[in-house]
Amino acid sequence: MIRKSKRASTEQTEETSTIPKKIKKNTQDDSKVNSQDSGDSKVKKVKNIKTNKDGKIKKTGKSPPKNYKSNNSNTEKTNWNEFKMKKKELKMKRKQAKGMYDVVVEAKKIAEALRVKHLKGGNEERNKLVNQLHGLLYDKDHYSKLVLSHDMARVVQYLLKFGSENVRNNIAKELIPVSVDMLQSKYGRYCFKNMLKYGNGETRSAAINTLYGHAVKLTSHVVSAANFEYAYSTWASPQQKQHLIQEFFGDMYRQAKDNTVKHLRDVYKDSPSMKNGVLSATKANLSRILNKDLLDSQLVQSVLHQFITECSNEDRTELISQLSPHVVIISNSKDGARVAMNCIWHGSNKDRKIIVKALKEHTLDLCKHEHGHCTVITILDAADDTVLVNKLITSQILTHAKELATDEWGRKVLLWLTSPADHTHFHPIFIKELEDGRQTSTSKKEVPIRRKELLQYCSPDLLKLIHSDSSFWLSTASVAFITVSVLKSGTNEEDFTSALESVAKVIVDSNWKIKEEEKDIMGIEHAGLHMILKKLAQHDKMISETCNSSFGKSVLDLISDETIKIWLTLNRGCFLLVTIYENGTESVQKQIKEKLKSHLSFLKKQKSSGAQILLKKFK
Repeated sequence: MIRKSKRASTEQTEETSTIPKKIKKNTQDDSKVNSQDSGDSKVKKVKNIKTNKDGKIKKTGKSPPKNYKSNNSNTEKTNWNEFKMKKKELKMKRKQAKGMYDVVVEAKKIAEALRVKHLKGGNEERNKLVNQLHGLLYDKDHYSKLVLSHDMARVVQYLLKFGSENVRNNIAKELIPVSVDMLQSKYGRYCFKNMLKYGNGETRSAAINTLYGHAVKLTSHVVSAANFEYAYSTWASPQQKQHLIQEFFGDMYRQAKDNTVKHLRDVYKDSPSMKNGVLSATKANLSRILNKDLLDSQLVQSVLHQFITECSNEDRTELISQLSPHVVIISNSKDGARVAMNCIWHGSNKDRKIIVKALKEHTLDLCKHEHGHCTVITILDAADDTVLVNKLITSQILTHAKELATDEWGRKVLLWLTSPADHTHFHPIFIKELEDGRQTSTSKKEVPIRRKELLQYCSPDLLKLIHSDSSFWLSTASVAFITVSVLKSGTNEEDFTSALESVAKVIVDSNWKIKEEEKDIMGIEHAGLHMILKKLAQHDKMISETCNSSFGKSVLDLISDETIKIWLTLNRGCFLLVTIYENGTESVQKQIKEKLKSHLSFLKKQKSSGAQILLKKFK
């Protein structure tokens, strides 16, 4: 007999009242069976447990106690192997129901053989497999359906890569109409890229034309952005680029194109009332891309450049604050670099600080980039906080000075530090662009002061680099240009003297040779280096009153009779001595006469024009 306390009976009454009448009896019978099976003499009722018709627990917001056992506790364990097998069979039936299962299986088998790098049958076997696979897919119009699937996209890529021109054209006919869907597909985008890469001019032009009306959507789509940029920058014609850019100016250009609109300002050139609407539409389209940080696109950077030069000051300030952390990315094209330069000119001190910090880790790569080096030069030319610039940017340049000296664009940055705005090294248009930017910029420090502070920081280190490895800094004419620029701008006389002496040691070495076009040429006879050495000698006249050291004096102090005799047999060697004599002080002229006194008879025998001019200096 089961005993129940008064309190337990009350709780039971409350609990059973919530059970429907139809299953109330069954529940009581089940409890009796459970009590008999367990063999317990007492049964405790569980609070807040409700069951449905099947005896399962209802969700009441409270989890059941740990010791609670449901009626289904004794059910058999699931056979997972059998479950997986049934699921696999069901999946297979669904694939077969689509009607393309057999085609896909057969195509994969052929593709596996086709993708082998070296086939036993060679090109004949490969062409046979390509024709077999193409016939399997093309006759049934399957390309446009299969190109978006993860397994068949690779098969289509093989056909585009290995197929003949006729096969590629047939595939392109089916794929071009679905180009927009392909670009937005995780797998189909690679087929679109291969279609452009291996297709002919007509295929590329037709594929890009199908993208008209979708430029903003595809540029702001994470999946399609990279391949759309590939199509735009690599294969689009200038007119197609112009048409795709127009779509950012408003919905009126999504389908209708205007060949006369080549810049944002051309849209409202004849209708000034349209300006605010066009700028607002352009800003809205750019915001979609800025919010996703998809700025590594020449198309986007071109639109940014046109917008930042035409928008209001408020919009420009807002745009600069968004672009400042991304100046490294946008500096990879000509228009993008101009956008970065505008950010530096018109940004606040806070914006410039963000830009400088963003450039720090990428200074070397930007200095060696065709367009990125313009961004670095603009920072050096326009930033007022030279202390921060020297600490984060100039220090990186000096650390990699040798590497930059051997690079075409890296040399520009080094030359700007030592010879800023020198028409010998920089194009007048670029110098004018920087001057115009500074005049409209927010910079307050005077230009000469800024340049002097940068030079005082970098000059000692550059002179020490020349002193430590002067042979490198005279290895080629292009590198030697930097050497001359550094020596001319030297701010410390002690470092300048030691650097000059190191340079002179290399020059007077009778074995000094330069390798050019797999030939060894004497350094003194090299046309480019001869011009550099003459520039150094000519600089002696400018520093004779302020500095005790000079190039001519350093050379004459170290030159040997053996080297003099070699130089006298060379036309350029004689001309270098003439230049040293003409630009040197009286003491230098006297010294050179004493050095050549014992070689006069030998000099008279030489018939070169340089030897004849040098001989006249003694008369």
